[in-house]
Amino acid sequence: MAEHIKEGLVMSGLNLEVVAGSFAPDSANAPTTLRGRGFTVVRTSAGLYTLTFENRFAGCVSATATLQLASADDKMAQIGTIANSKTSTNTAQIRVWDISGAAATDVAANANNRVNFCFIFKRDSSLDGTGIT
Repeated sequence: MAEHIKEGLVMSGLNLEVVAGSFAPDSANAPTTLRGRGFTVVRTSAGLYTLTFENRFAGCVSATATLQLASADDKMAQIGTIANSKTSTNTAQIRVWDISGAAATDVAANANNRVNFCFIFKRDSSLDGTGIT
């Protein structure tokens, strides 16, 4: 089980929490070699991964995903649906998009292939009045 991060990111008086990590895609198999804390990941379908976050959050301030590949390719990581709520499971989708094929696609297993991500969540919905919604 992932360890809860007790000290979050505090920025301009806002109570934020960063969940960052990476995983190794493995073609049509489950992702391997997870790095980071506070999440699990499953392969949902070709090129689509669902992250489930350990903690619940009031909202997502920012999200970024990048793709590390051993060889140059026309693929990129893209953030999909983000579902967050203080009362239910928080999830996010990351898709690997093949620009030349215009479709989600799997990435072959390779020691240098990884999907990297960083999500910044707000912990409290009372922050909505500060300009972060």
